[in-house]
Amino acid sequence: MHKGQQIRVGKTELAVTGRFFRTARLRHEWFEFLENPPAMVKRIQQGPPVADVFTFLQEVQNGHSDYQFHKEMDGAAVLKVTTREEWWKNLDFKVRNKARKAQKSGVELRPAELTDDFVRGVESIYNESPLRQRKKFWHYGKGFAQIKEDLSSFPDCTFFIGAYHRDELIGFVKLFQGNDILRTVHIIAKLSHRDKPVQDALIAKAVAACEERKISRLHYGDWSRGGLGAFKIKHGFERVDFTRYFVPLTTWGKLLLQLNLHHPIEDRLPERWIRNLTALRAKWNSLRYGAAR
Repeated sequence: MHKGQQIRVGKTELAVTGRFFRTARLRHEWFEFLENPPAMVKRIQQGPPVADVFTFLQEVQNGHSDYQFHKEMDGAAVLKVTTREEWWKNLDFKVRNKARKAQKSGVELRPAELTDDFVRGVESIYNESPLRQRKKFWHYGKGFAQIKEDLSSFPDCTFFIGAYHRDELIGFVKLFQGNDILRTVHIIAKLSHRDKPVQDALIAKAVAACEERKISRLHYGDWSRGGLGAFKIKHGFERVDFTRYFVPLTTWGKLLLQLNLHHPIEDRLPERWIRNLTALRAKWNSLRYGAAR
């Protein structure tokens, strides 16, 4: 789910992000795909301006329709699953040991329901720290009602796996079942239990769920850089490209597409610069949010 201003065009929910250059996309991108993209684009263009550019993804299973819009490749982290045993034996022994450590530390993984107790457990996880991965954590500060509403999306095709330690919820994953694919809606664990590799164990449980449901792919968000990207690679995820389309909605949007300036600035910087800027941002966030943490 994308953060940002939420608007509706007919029955379709969009998320609009950006200040000087505003981009609209499906709010539940990766979990919803447009059945008729040209009709949706026309409907957006006929209404009041919502953004400078509208972007959407094409699901691989929907074939390769070549829409007359600007297109690029967008990478997703996907794990091909045959059996959990085969996935397990192909992991590095250090990764296997981390997944085992969670169980040895007393972590219990089990299916969870969206009860009030579960939501309160999630609230405790979200409000543990204003920072995650050295960045501002956008779930921090959310109240019970907002969290329950967020977690209630797609009730007919999602399920939860909770990680418990002495009956305390210390992590969970929400999984969305699509067409021969499981997608992680959210996966998170408490920082105070970082000595127990909860997320490693949750990935292993998600792989087992793929085998049980005879699903051949596990999707874990966008292809990533940094620590999260390394985590995905260690667990066997590979880059799979999807087609992403961009449609200008304003003159400004058309100009930026022509100049190839429609991506965030970090996508156009050298890797060395990104590392240095990331370190500076982490220091700034530590100073800014240190008191709250």
